[in-house]
Amino acid sequence: MDKRDYIKKGFEAYYRRYDQVTEDGFGRWMGPDVPGEMKATDSNEEWSIWRLVPSTVTDGDICALEKEFGLDFPEWYQAFISTYHHYFDIVPAQPVDEPLRSIQDMYNPLLCKWGYLPFTWDSEYGHILCMDLTGPDEEHYAIYEIDHEILFDFDEEKTGRDQLKASMRFLYPNFKSFFDDAFELK
Repeated sequence: MDKRDYIKKGFEAYYRRYDQVTEDGFGRWMGPDVPGEMKATDSNEEWSIWRLVPSTVTDGDICALEKEFGLDFPEWYQAFISTYHHYFDIVPAQPVDEPLRSIQDMYNPLLCKWGYLPFTWDSEYGHILCMDLTGPDEEHYAIYEIDHEILFDFDEEKTGRDQLKASMRFLYPNFKSFFDDAFELK
């Protein structure tokens, strides 16, 4: 299976599923200050419907981000962050002007130190979702959630992996399972 093609089809299907616009011109894919190349229609309004735009994120950009996080990103995740520019509300936005800014903001030194790649958050409950990159392979990089507040209680120098993991809740066996659920591909 081609991971990038799978991600592309998932993004497109999810976008189409919720692309309805009301008579008043509002829709789920509406946001403020959408860059011109991402606007679905030519509009000078502050709020605009955005559209998916092929990503300009390069392998070099991903390499630099991996270095920043101190982790090697799995192929699924690399495809995920380099397929489309978007403003989906269930994962960090990737606009054309700063496609990796929201992802960089996910960085947490304690999580990364112990091999957990933080990649999205649940804004309703304040949980960070992260991928455990210590599994034997990508198929076994489980997804966990941790309350972001608890991370403030941990001392980065003294907190061990076991203590950190005890504060997490298992969600998915791997990134593909997360993607299928989040983008309603089941």
